[in-house]
Amino acid sequence: MYEQLELDRFWAGRLAVSREGTRWPHILQTLVCYRLIDPGSEWRLHRLWFEQSAMAGLLGADYAPAEKNALYCCLDKLLAHKAALFTHLRSAGKSCSQPALKCCCTI
Repeated sequence: MYEQLELDRFWAGRLAVSREGTRWPHILQTLVCYRLIDPGSEWRLHRLWFEQSAMAGLLGADYAPAEKNALYCCLDKLLAHKAALFTHLRSAGKSCSQPALKCCCTI
């Protein structure tokens, strides 16, 4: 769903890897998948969900995408792009042929 909504393309220019090596796109993908699959708190994602999921394998990453402070920092970084994200999702919903995605994008 993440790729079908072209969220990877949307965030590519807005959420790059930091100079320190923080892979913000991986953290964001982890947060999105967590919200869609098994919603809960960031603390639960950090303490329990990430270890029990296949996210590390799918991302080719270690435990870094589930580091507690990184989760909250990533959410903070997203706020500046909220309006652009909603515009993108509306556009993606209009051009979407799959009912599940169309429903998801009618904001």
